[in-house]
Amino acid sequence: MAVELGRKIVKDTQQFANYAIGITLPLTFGENTFEQSYLTKDQVKSNIKNLLLTKRGERILQPEFGSGLQSLLFEQNVDDLEGRIEDTINESLEQWLPYVTAEQINIESTDELKDSNRLNVSIDFRIGEDISLENVTFTVQG
Repeated sequence: MAVELGRKIVKDTQQFANYAIGITLPLTFGENTFEQSYLTKDQVKSNIKNLLLTKRGERILQPEFGSGLQSLLFEQNVDDLEGRIEDTINESLEQWLPYVTAEQINIESTDELKDSNRLNVSIDFRIGEDISLENVTFTVQG
C-alpha cells in the first residue's frame, strides 16, 4: 500500500541534475535502460501523454485511470466534438495531474486523420505556479 509522505514543491536544481526522475514516452531503449527524464517538465510531459493515451479500464487495479479520448474518435463528427475532447482532457488533467493547468488545447482533425481514426493534440500548459508555458504534442489513435 502506498503512503503519501507529504506534498512538496519540487524544483529542478543543479545539485540533483544527474538524478533521473522517470522514464520518457514513447519508450525508447538507451544505454542500459529506457530513456529517462532528468527535468520535472520532461517528466510531466510524459505523465500527460501516459494519462491521455491510456484507455479507461486499461490499467490494472486503477480502472478509472485514463482519459477516454480513443472512444471519442468513434463518435459522430458533430460541431461540439472538439469541445468534448477539450473537456475530456481538462477533466482528466484535473483529476489525475492537478498540478498541471492546460492553458490552450489545439486539436488537428483533417479528413485524412479522421479516415484513419486519429487526431493530433497539442497542449500548452503550466506546472504549478510556474509562469512559463510548456508544450506537449501527441497523436491519439483509435
